[in-house]
Amino acid sequence: MLVWIFLALALLSASVAAYLLISHWSEIRLLNPASIKEESERQKRDELVAQRFSRLQTDKLAPAKYLLQQGVFQTKKAFHAAYLRLVRLDRIYQQAKRPFARVAPSEQERIKALLDEARSLARDLKWGDAEKRYLEVLLLDNRNVDAYKGIGALYLKQKIYPQAKETFEYLIKVRQADDASYAGLADIAEAEGEVGKAEEMRLKAVEFRPRLANRHAELAKFYVDRNDYSKAWPSAKRASDLEPKSAKYCELALECCLVLGDWHEAKRRYDKLRLLSEDYQRLQQFRERIDKIRPIG
Repeated sequence: MLVWIFLALALLSASVAAYLLISHWSEIRLLNPASIKEESERQKRDELVAQRFSRLQTDKLAPAKYLLQQGVFQTKKAFHAAYLRLVRLDRIYQQAKRPFARVAPSEQERIKALLDEARSLARDLKWGDAEKRYLEVLLLDNRNVDAYKGIGALYLKQKIYPQAKETFEYLIKVRQADDASYAGLADIAEAEGEVGKAEEMRLKAVEFRPRLANRHAELAKFYVDRNDYSKAWPSAKRASDLEPKSAKYCELALECCLVLGDWHEAKRRYDKLRLLSEDYQRLQQFRERIDKIRPIG
């Protein structure tokens, strides 16, 4: 009997609960799980994990992002520098153009005036100003040979070998090189330790200007520096013969004769040198060396 009573009460409780659930279903549907303490804490944990994962991904990509930013920065910097150089060059050109426009109406006259000014500045060792004038000429005429030769010589004197070499080689390529171009390339080759190349360029310089004493003297000095006096002697003799009033070339030829032991030629060169030089101490030294190689009898 009691069992049936309890069963009846259980059915009644379930019916009441079902009734309450059905009658309040609309409110229950709107219930926010986040308002429950445990559910709120779980969501916070999930959010923290997601944020940590995002930071890890960001840290992994940071080096690549930094390199990308640096690349963009360097590109902008290079572009800006190039732009400033063009602006400065244009400003120089505009400043030069105004005064020359009054006195030199033609372009050729402006070029001639700029070249004369560049050479004058170079003689005064004002390398930077001379270079600007040559560059202004090349703005007016980018094939002007005199400007290329002048700017190549400037670079050589300042020992800016890469630019000098590039300039002289360009002149050779366009078949506008002269003895100075080959001599310049010889100087650069010697500075870089390319002895064979230096000798080749010295010989070409002599071939280009066979009656210029200085080119023969440079070739003789090249051989003297390497103790090859047998090769140096013909060039030293030629330089002295082309400029018989040059004490420097006469002394160079005399030195070759002394080392080679040619007493007769040395005596003849010494007699010439006495008329050209006032360095009596050095003349006395040569006299003593000549006496030592004098043949007996």
